[in-house]
Amino acid sequence: MKKTLLAVMLLACLAFSLAACGTKTASSPSGAALPSAEPAASAPVPTLNAVLPGSDLSAPETSAPQEADAAPAYDEALFEAAKRCIDQDVSVLYDAIGKPESSDYAPSCLGPGEGEDGELYYDGFTVATYREGERETVRDVNINVG
Repeated sequence: MKKTLLAVMLLACLAFSLAACGTKTASSPSGAALPSAEPAASAPVPTLNAVLPGSDLSAPETSAPQEADAAPAYDEALFEAAKRCIDQDVSVLYDAIGKPESSDYAPSCLGPGEGEDGELYYDGFTVATYREGERETVRDVNINVG
């Protein structure tokens, strides 16, 4: 009997707590408007200068945003030529656009074997390759952002 009474009391408390969590945005039955659920204005955030006197919090100077019609930061002809070399041997890429400015290689986590993933860096874009043994294949070409 005690367990049943305790269970009923716990269920009543649970039902009451769930019902009390809702908010109403309409007016109450008596016609008085309920307070809105919008947060109250918070106190101003202290500045670093207030915390550490002598600190300079001036905003860094930024350059004007680039226009959407601005010229790309890479040679489109070279980029398109590199894209045509996808799934071909890297020698085809070198014949089409020349050797990269620099490159990086790391053990492959996606390749079909135990080869290396490569990144060939050109001015404004990067060519991703997969190298296993003497064969290196172009996998993707990406524009450098930032």
